[in-house]
Amino acid sequence: MSSSHQIIQECTNATQANIERAIKSFSYLSENQFNWKPDPESWSVGECLSHLANSNKLYLNKMEHILSLNSNVCEQDYLYSQSFMGKLISKGVDLKNAKKVKTFKVFYPTKSNFKKDIIDEYIKCCEKLIDLAGKMNHLDLKKIKLSSPVNILVRLNLGDPLIIIPKHDERHLNQAERVMCQKEFPTR
Repeated sequence: MSSSHQIIQECTNATQANIERAIKSFSYLSENQFNWKPDPESWSVGECLSHLANSNKLYLNKMEHILSLNSNVCEQDYLYSQSFMGKLISKGVDLKNAKKVKTFKVFYPTKSNFKKDIIDEYIKCCEKLIDLAGKMNHLDLKKIKLSSPVNILVRLNLGDPLIIIPKHDERHLNQAERVMCQKEFPTR
């Protein structure tokens, strides 16, 4: 069993790695390359990053609200285990799960024509996650609950998004990099 401080540190480390990866992999792309799709049913690099920014913002807003309600408590480490739904979602977005999963409409990319600023938007979400996670050292991540952005009846532990988001991000960064590996991918 992990502790809440371990979950926070692992989230921070993985999210920082995802930021560095996004900069390294996508910062040199042209607008044309950001928006190229292998086929109409697939996502472009820009759509992958937009999807991450959109889905992360929905969780971040909920986490920020919880922090605003729980700000005056001394730092303490707690034992942590994922909720049942958190485990299911985490397994679904894990890299070991090769099965493609259709996303919910609330998480769709905002548009289909992107500029380089989509990297900045994604990075800003990642930095906010790191900031919010760093402010959770006094909270019992297992005891405090939040609802899923998809359905308010689905309850997660506060720590579940700290596990889910970095895994989900890594999965879609892989997807965006696979787009770039297509032989039809534009050279500029």
